[in-house]
Amino acid sequence: MRIQKTLSHFNRSSLAILCALGLYGNHAYSDEFDASLWGGGSVLGVDFARFNQANAVLPGEYRADIWVNNQLKGHETLRFVDNSEGRAELCLTPELQDVLDLKSAAIIKQGSNEDCVFVKDAIPESTFVYKTGELKLDFEIPQALTVQRPRGYISPKRWQSGTTAAFLNYDLNYYRYQTESSISDSLYGNVRAGLNIGSLAFRHTGFYNQVNSRSKENSFRYTYSKYQPSETYVQRDFELLRGNVTLGDFYTSSQVGESFGMRGVRIASDDRMLSPSQRGFAPVVRGVANSNANVTIKQNGNIIYQLSVPAGPFVISDLYPSGYNGDLLVEIQESDGSVRTFTVPFSNVAPLIRVGQYRYQIASGRYRHWNNEYVDPITQATLQYGLFNNLTLNGGVIYSKNYRAALFGFGLNTPIGAFSADSTWSHAIFPEEKENKKGYSLHGTYSINFNSTGTNITLAAYRYSSRHFYTLRDTLAINHRDYIYDEFVNVRTQRPKSQYQFSINQTLGDYGDLYLLGQTYNYWGESGTNNEYQIAYANSYKKLNYNITLSQTTNSESSKRDTAIYINLSLPLGEGKHTVSTSHSRNNSGYSYNRVGVSGTMGEQNQWHYGVNVSKNNHQYRGIGANGGYTGRFGSYRMNISQENSHNRQIGLGASGSIVAHKYGVTLGQQVGDSFAIVRAKDASGALIQGNNQRIDYFGNGIIPYTMPYSINYVRIDPKDISGNIEFNATEQQIIPRANAINLVEFSTHKNVMVLFNLTQSNGENVPMAATAQDDKGNFVGYVVQGGMLFAGQLQQEKGRLTVNWGPNHNEQCYFDYQVNLENLDSLEAQTYDARCLPIEK
Repeated sequence: MRIQKTLSHFNRSSLAILCALGLYGNHAYSDEFDASLWGGGSVLGVDFARFNQANAVLPGEYRADIWVNNQLKGHETLRFVDNSEGRAELCLTPELQDVLDLKSAAIIKQGSNEDCVFVKDAIPESTFVYKTGELKLDFEIPQALTVQRPRGYISPKRWQSGTTAAFLNYDLNYYRYQTESSISDSLYGNVRAGLNIGSLAFRHTGFYNQVNSRSKENSFRYTYSKYQPSETYVQRDFELLRGNVTLGDFYTSSQVGESFGMRGVRIASDDRMLSPSQRGFAPVVRGVANSNANVTIKQNGNIIYQLSVPAGPFVISDLYPSGYNGDLLVEIQESDGSVRTFTVPFSNVAPLIRVGQYRYQIASGRYRHWNNEYVDPITQATLQYGLFNNLTLNGGVIYSKNYRAALFGFGLNTPIGAFSADSTWSHAIFPEEKENKKGYSLHGTYSINFNSTGTNITLAAYRYSSRHFYTLRDTLAINHRDYIYDEFVNVRTQRPKSQYQFSINQTLGDYGDLYLLGQTYNYWGESGTNNEYQIAYANSYKKLNYNITLSQTTNSESSKRDTAIYINLSLPLGEGKHTVSTSHSRNNSGYSYNRVGVSGTMGEQNQWHYGVNVSKNNHQYRGIGANGGYTGRFGSYRMNISQENSHNRQIGLGASGSIVAHKYGVTLGQQVGDSFAIVRAKDASGALIQGNNQRIDYFGNGIIPYTMPYSINYVRIDPKDISGNIEFNATEQQIIPRANAINLVEFSTHKNVMVLFNLTQSNGENVPMAATAQDDKGNFVGYVVQGGMLFAGQLQQEKGRLTVNWGPNHNEQCYFDYQVNLENLDSLEAQTYDARCLPIEK
């Protein structure tokens, strides 16, 4: 990782001196410095004549934005070294050469970090201006010598693999439900762990579920516990593949065709490696809980999420991508024990990609069932290619011992909307039945957005037109029914025949928003059709927000039709941190439910949240509930409690966060993504990491939970809340992480020693302002400020000899011996000493 050293030669006092000297600014090149104002021809041993030249700057390293022909190329450390004439010139370092991104013909001499190759010699056809006041380097280079790149392009040479580190994300939920006759306790844990070594990223996800139920009336007890691994793999990216290689247990994640679990190897493209301008999901789950409830989300029969929520609307937007195709089944278990379910459609529709771009995946291994049974060897390959600006072709194949499938499709963008369609042909072999089944499936979608009217229409139709069409999962469930029995039953009883979905969103301006969505589906072997429809209207009157929802479901087996209406009102109080809300629902069976509650947030960062509600229905139910939580730098914590009538009680507790182990110790924080950063700033406890509401902990470490792979990420520290004697050499750095990288961003800090020396020369005069002091080892100690006062902020030894220098001549130097107390470096109280600076003998 590259460490920024913005003005690394100078601390705050240095900058103050330079500002006073007029050296740190953006001056016209015709300006001249009158050295006589400072009692001679030089200060700090530097001839002021150097600042009468273009690009005048002191030797050293500086951080700057790099512009080429008025286009921002990046942010890099610049190195200036004195030439033979004593004037600092810009060196062409390998890092600067990468940022400039020039054709080989433009560079006569290659940059080096060991020896300085001046830019004017290496790139003779270039001109540049370094603007010190703006920390900006402007290059003008003939267009023919520059490499034409897409906007936002970053050279792969600048991608960073990060450091060796490990992490554990956890999300724990405890739920107790107690009635007059029984007690039930459940614990659900969701973990994601990772270890990075070099360019290799090891990852694991899993779920733990434990249930303990017992009766108060007899000895009946039920206990269940299981840890279910989901993924365990190692992954590495390769720029040559414009993608990554994965080895282990994973889910195929193609955007076309069928997705499934596999133990094997996968090679897949990664669009994030493209420039931002060239880059072309789990769905958000929304629902309403009538009371403090436990929400469980399943996909293909697997629990993928569980959470205790308070009464009222809830939004779940942090589902881990499972890689599966398949609708999400959402179960809401209310505090009275009742369970409601609804389905969230999840269709993996192939999007359009840019002309000439492609996405691909090749995976081979053994099919992996969710209970970690490994069955038939299988190979899958998929490809998407942007043939024209408005046409993308999709294709895929699956090959196994008893199953073959091929898919072909397209995505088309037209003035009248976007279309996509594909067809899949399958050949399933069932050895025990001695049958071969050949079938096909057709799939199409259409969507259009009318900006002028605020109308968005999406139509999606899935039709399994052939009775003998089988997916890979269907085929394996039948052929391996002994240990995939649950899916075998579903295949035999509920093989989809056809499904239609639609959604219409209409914005009505000041009159609110209208939503209409629905789906109808049926199965082979069933005569009826299942229907689900919903229409909703939302608006506000002054501060009052309200929405009305009508829903209707029809079950094919019972032909029962359920109709319900939901009305929600909410009113913010004061400045909007607190809200009072009420809701009412009623169905066609006469059941009604009412709830009133107050909720809000507290704290400077809204880190505390709470809610209190009361509810009742028309069947003698009465309930009261409360919830609260805290989100801090070390994680998030929540709880809820409720009681219904006089005997049913429930309590829910939850905690989520991360534990990160790295070279400087162990750091606690919010949950982290696959790519994140560790910030190291020794002795800077309490410093704010800007943009993340995270702070440096007591041990000098902090976490940035998410970083964007293959993109420039700026890491900034705000030191205003730390001890006044701690200084940063720089407060901003940039990183460009690879996918899955854990970057260690180290900020160099030091403790200023509050020691002042009131210096006088042997002739009784003050030592000149801006003179520098070094110890007997040549280490820089500090500057002389007004009145001959030496601010020795970087003194490292309690006693010794300091040499003071304010010019190159022998009579512009002196020395003195000192002895001070450096035991309490945290003290902000200054120590002041008088000292006579003696001339250095020839």
